[in-house]
Amino acid sequence: MSDINEKKDALIAAAKRCFDLRLQTNAGGNLSVRLDSQDAIIIKPSGVGFNECTRENLQIVHLDGTIEPSDHKPSKDLGFHLDLYRIRDDIRAVVHCHSPWATGYASAGLEIPCLTVQTIEKIGRMPLIPLSPQGGPQTEEDISPVFRDPAVNAAVLANHGTIGVGRTLMAAQYLAEIIEETAHIAFVRDTLMAAHGKRNADLPRFGTAADAKA
Repeated sequence: MSDINEKKDALIAAAKRCFDLRLQTNAGGNLSVRLDSQDAIIIKPSGVGFNECTRENLQIVHLDGTIEPSDHKPSKDLGFHLDLYRIRDDIRAVVHCHSPWATGYASAGLEIPCLTVQTIEKIGRMPLIPLSPQGGPQTEEDISPVFRDPAVNAAVLANHGTIGVGRTLMAAQYLAEIIEETAHIAFVRDTLMAAHGKRNADLPRFGTAADAKA
């Protein structure tokens, strides 16, 4: 049985959540989810806002790059979405946002530190991926080598945005939210430390999971 409508509805819900949380405010960014019924994905097309996603305007794209007939242009991010699914079977969803706090860190050339117990447990590290050698947005040639490491489930794109991946759209969505929250916390921490003349602060060594405390 086809799971197309089920996956479309899940993507629509995630897109609206991103919009409501102000992780994405316009037609930039992208979300996609892999179908279980065929070697294809559902993805938001170019020019469609996160809050305007519908069953009718979402695109079906096969992993070989074939795009099902559509009235919309394919996303500029389609290449790296497809490649992430090709290189890792455990990736079943991708959430890419231009969230402001995280993108601010990335635009300053700073890797967001995993400074909370939640980020230590859920993410571990958020690599900073530089702009392409030509100075433009990152492509699969820049992004895929980082995600070939199965321990990497989140990354920040310099001057661009964030990527969270997971086995479900909600799992990838949670990572996008944690990245943004952590960037905000890091900015507040660094601002307060500078104001009080502090140079060092403690960082957690493990998260809250029971097995990490053993």
